Amino acid sequence: FLGVVAISVAIFSDNKERFAYVKDVLTIVLPLLGTWVGTVLAFYFSRENFVAAAEHTASLVRQLTPDQRLQSIAVTEAMIEVSAATSTKLTLTTPDDAAKLKLKADVVDALLEKNKRNRLPILDGNGKVLFVIHRSFIDKFLVKKVAGSTALADVTLQDLLNDIELKAIFQSFATVGREARLIAVKQAMDGNPNCEDAFVTEDGSKATKAVGWITNEMVREKSTA
Repeated sequence: FLGVVAISVAIFSDNKERFAYVKDVLTIVLPLLGTWVGTVLAFYFSRENFVAAAEHTASLVRQLTPDQRLQSIAVTEAMIEVSAATSTKLTLTTPDDAAKLKLKADVVDALLEKNKRNRLPILDGNGKVLFVIHRSFIDKFLVKKVAGSTALADVTLQDLLNDIELKAIFQSFATVGREARLIAVKQAMDGNPNCEDAFVTEDGSKATKAVGWITNEMVREKSTA
């Protein structure tokens, strides 16, 4: 359209100066229009390519087996940070702490019930995980104690940890290093029927500080997501 206007001015106008103005306008405007059109086209086609690539990637992910999905996920991406304010945990700073804590009032009510949790990691003063106690085992233990004529208010955390069978279960958690993948957590849990929790530690062993927590439910969700 602009070209037609310029040609018409050149043919029908005797004013050469006016034609020069039209030519200057065309020289300025046409490159701008071309750039704008090119930008729109580039955006449109790049968007289409991105959508196609995303759909292709999603289809590939859907074809992965559960173990392959877990192999593709780093433990640091899935874990709950132990140091996070929202992480429910119990830290025993001295050896006598467990004997002072009332199991029902200080552990069940004050931590599990209040925070609506069913599992509780117990750490030492250096951040090393000592036990992971589950609500179901606590309830069974309390019922047994009450049946044995022990007052519920007198049962301590130390009493629970003194139960040899339960203590072994509470210490059956696994540990992995920061570089591990979720498949390593699954394999550790599969190898121990009592293991339902894993911790990411500084060197991958139980002897060092825990930085992250992964439960069997989290592994199950990630394997089917």
